[in-house]
Amino acid sequence: MADWSRIGVEAAVADYLEMLALELRDQPFNKAEHNRNLLRMLNGRTRGSNERKHQNISAVLLELGYPYIDGYKPLRNYQELLRDVVEERLLSAPALDKEIASLVVSPPAPASPLADIRDI
Repeated sequence: MADWSRIGVEAAVADYLEMLALELRDQPFNKAEHNRNLLRMLNGRTRGSNERKHQNISAVLLELGYPYIDGYKPLRNYQELLRDVVEERLLSAPALDKEIASLVVSPPAPASPLADIRDI
């Protein structure tokens, strides 16, 4: 299948970021419904193709230091266009940055060293 067009990539990124914002707010959403709606916009794409594109978006976000949607395991083999579109969207979405920053919790305290393996 041919590479994704810029319009298709932009639609997938917009959809993904919408779901990410909902997940960060602990608001329910239906990934399958989002996928179906995206399929209606993208002629010739399959459900699996959309799923992989969302996984690619997770990989880009992870590389940029952002959280990603639980359930879309990062898949690193992606178009350079995808990274460009994700970066453009993040630069033009300061509200998303603020939302992420407000939800970031401090890292857990390091575990204390065990004196003995039997302490486990």
